[in-house]
Amino acid sequence: MDSERLLLVFGLVLLSASALLGFVQYRYRERAEAFSHWRVVHSGGTAGAVQLLALCAIWGHLGIKGTWATWLSLGLIIATWAFFLGPLARAVGRPRTARIINRVGGAVAVPAYVLLPAVLLR
Repeated sequence: MDSERLLLVFGLVLLSASALLGFVQYRYRERAEAFSHWRVVHSGGTAGAVQLLALCAIWGHLGIKGTWATWLSLGLIIATWAFFLGPLARAVGRPRTARIINRVGGAVAVPAYVLLPAVLLR
């Protein structure tokens, strides 16, 4: 599967999941702390999905191809999903799992987001 297709598929699935979790957020509207946890899941997932879909739209204009493009897109996808799944784990009462997922996401995100603008400089 090519990089653009990966970004599209994972972006659309994330958008669907985070939109549906907006209903869960609404369910907790009377409990401020739970509501805020679900708000982070819903809005963060939506923002991450839009990011992946926007990257899909411009990917061909960046001029990166082949294995390097695939690894970079996978790094961006993994980081984005980790920053959705980490808050989701916290919202369902798994703070330790949330910390682990967020740390993995951070470890993948740093090199991926450093390399992304480097693409424009080459």
